Amino acid sequence: MLKEYNLDGKVAIVSGAGRGLGRAIALALAEAGADIVVASRTSSELEETAVGVRQEGRKCLNIPADITDIEQVKKVVESAISTFERVDILVNNAGMTSYKTLVPMPGLEKLRIAKVLPNLNTPISDEEWNMIWNTNVKGGLNCTRLVVPFMIEQGKGKIINIVSTAAVKYTALQGIYPATKAAVVAITRNLANDLARFNINVNAIGPGGVMTKMLESVYSDEDAANKYLRMVPLRRFGKPREVGLLAVYLAADASDYMTGQTLYLDGGLTAS
Repeated sequence: MLKEYNLDGKVAIVSGAGRGLGRAIALALAEAGADIVVASRTSSELEETAVGVRQEGRKCLNIPADITDIEQVKKVVESAISTFERVDILVNNAGMTSYKTLVPMPGLEKLRIAKVLPNLNTPISDEEWNMIWNTNVKGGLNCTRLVVPFMIEQGKGKIINIVSTAAVKYTALQGIYPATKAAVVAITRNLANDLARFNINVNAIGPGGVMTKMLESVYSDEDAANKYLRMVPLRRFGKPREVGLLAVYLAADASDYMTGQTLYLDGGLTAS
């Protein structure tokens, strides 16, 4: 391994690490040498991730937590510090999506995709709006606010926000979700400038169609899958590990001169 990519001695907190992209990122960081603190709402899924991290020969602390609750986030960060005495990397991955429109759109139930996405013609409720916004935007900011003081004290840190191509590319029927990801892109730029003086890099990864369980439920419809892939120059879905490998780069010394950027890992979708 190139020394600039080696994460030996580093400690990473990864939210939403119970499955999908979060798990892939945690495992890739562990493979590169980091000890990992994983957080998610579901303890059973977290344990599966922790087993994978330990199989890479790294230590893992798994803490069930809802990142929208600042007290639960404090528990995660305090546990990380008391166990490892440092936090070098924060990956704000926890998030949730929505397939409900912002306004009433009668007739959507007639679309083929309605087979796997029921109630398409029911606009998002205030409760759902708040839940998605709080998880995707406020939750990551909760983690960042509590981790940054330790990174400042250490004199260095890497923060990686997981966003989406939906922040810049129209994605049908996703309601509030694109707005939350666009907000995190803006927060990434803002924090990168504010924290540069403390040697803290803040960047984001914007995955396109990466085949996780959540996406499989949507693209189990062959017509919907093919329609999406026709917009992707590489004509395939991404793999969770590919996101993990990019996270390793952003977490490592190799990316020390990069900050405030959103890297779209999308098979060319945003370039088309």
